[in-house]
Amino acid sequence: MDYSISTQNRKYSFADYMDMEERSHGKNDFYYGELFALVNETTNHNSIILNVGSSLRANKEPGCNVFIDGMKLEIEKEQFYVYPDLIYTCNDDLKGSDLLVKNPSIIFEVLSDSSSLRDRNIKHKYYLRNKSLQHYVLISQKEIYVECYSRIENSPIWTYQTFETIDELIELDRLGFALSLATIYDSIEFAEA
Repeated sequence: MDYSISTQNRKYSFADYMDMEERSHGKNDFYYGELFALVNETTNHNSIILNVGSSLRANKEPGCNVFIDGMKLEIEKEQFYVYPDLIYTCNDDLKGSDLLVKNPSIIFEVLSDSSSLRDRNIKHKYYLRNKSLQHYVLISQKEIYVECYSRIENSPIWTYQTFETIDELIELDRLGFALSLATIYDSIEFAEA
């Protein structure tokens, strides 16, 4: 997700944030009263999310859901909300009118110049504290490069792996499937160096 940081020095209440989200055409992450406007993504960004989302949807377990780019994730009630690029959840009993996910199983973020630091630092720190989260996956849109954090079962400890070749598989074994880099990067064109 790309970000545009507001230059206003204003803190918003949670009620203000929810009201603005309802009336706005755009989306904003909410971090302790600060708003971070989400801006348009690249073709590669959108294609990667579609590739991953389609694969997850085709292989999802009964009772699980896949949300692309429009479902809010609650990090801390009334304090911290974000829009991950993709959420896979088997832990939320969601209804059709629900606006947010609280218990993700996997979060995918496609890295961009404007979002990379937030995805790697702030979001990373808070995501890994979520007890339901099993995998946090960061995907480069500029080269074949995927980072995957995986929780060790029933533990606050995480493993870290990187994937750099098109024939590799990301084993999401705690959730019963694997995702190939060939699927993630299907039809993706990288800029010439």
